[in-house]
Amino acid sequence: MNIGLALGSGGARGLAHILILEVFEEMGLQPTIISGCSVGAVIGSAFATGLTAKELREIVDEVVFQKNSKFWEIHRRSDLIKLLDFIDPSLIKPGGIIKGDKFINFINDKLKVENFEDLKIPMKIVATDYWNKDQVILESGKLLPAIKASYSIPGLFMPVRLNKRLLIDGGMVNPLPYDIIQKETDITVAIDVTAPKSKMEDMIPSAHELLFSTYQIMQKSIIAGKLKFSKPDILIRTNINGIRVHDFMKAELIYKQATPCKDKLKRKLDSILSKVET
Repeated sequence: MNIGLALGSGGARGLAHILILEVFEEMGLQPTIISGCSVGAVIGSAFATGLTAKELREIVDEVVFQKNSKFWEIHRRSDLIKLLDFIDPSLIKPGGIIKGDKFINFINDKLKVENFEDLKIPMKIVATDYWNKDQVILESGKLLPAIKASYSIPGLFMPVRLNKRLLIDGGMVNPLPYDIIQKETDITVAIDVTAPKSKMEDMIPSAHELLFSTYQIMQKSIIAGKLKFSKPDILIRTNINGIRVHDFMKAELIYKQATPCKDKLKRKLDSILSKVET
C-alpha cells in the first residue's frame, strides 16, 4: 500500500506537520513519497533523510528556545516589515529583507544530505518560477537550494537562482501539493496548515499584517479551487489560531492546538486501511 504525504505551506503553523509524522510512526507506517511546500518542504525533507519526529521536535526546541538561534533571527528580521507602515517601500533592498543563508546552513548541518537522490523517502518540492509565473517541481539534484526556494516568501526572503530560473515561495502557486503525487500513490494524505478564518474586528490591520494575511487568503483560495477538481483521500486541516507566519517561538502553543488532528488522522487512516485489508 503506497501512502503519499503532502505537507502544506503555512509558516510557523507548519510545525504541526511534526505531529502528523508522529502519527505515521505510532501506526508503524511510512510514506512512500512526500511532497512539500515552504515549511512543508523543510519538515518533509528532514523526515525523508531519516530523522524521526522526536528528533525534529528536539531540533525545533534547540533553535526556538535559544536567543541567538536562526528562528530568532527570522523573527527579528520579520519585524522589520512593520517599517512598511512608516517608510517608502522603494528603500528596501532588492529581493528581500533576509538572505536566508544562515538558516539554510543550519538546515544543512542537521540534514547532512546533499542531493534528492540521497533521501530515504522520495521527495517532491514545489517552488514558483518568478519570470514564467508557474509551478516548478523539484525532485532531483541539489536538495538545499530547492528547500530554500520553496520557502522564499516574496519581500521577506531573497529569491533563489536555480537551473536558470528565479524561484520564490511555492505557496504562490501550490500551497498544498497533494496533486503532484496522486498518480504515484494508493492513498494520498494532505495536511493543510493555512490560517483559519479570523474573528471580525473593528480595527484596520497594519501594512505588515495585511501583507502576510493577504498571502494566506490567496493560498486558501488556491487550495479551494484545487479541491473542486481533485481531492486527496485524506485531508486534515489543523485550524491553528493566533499564530503569525514567523511565530516559531510559539511552538508549544502550535503543538497544543494541532494535537486533536493526530486522533483525527489515525481514525481516517484506520478506516481506509481496514477497508483495504477486507
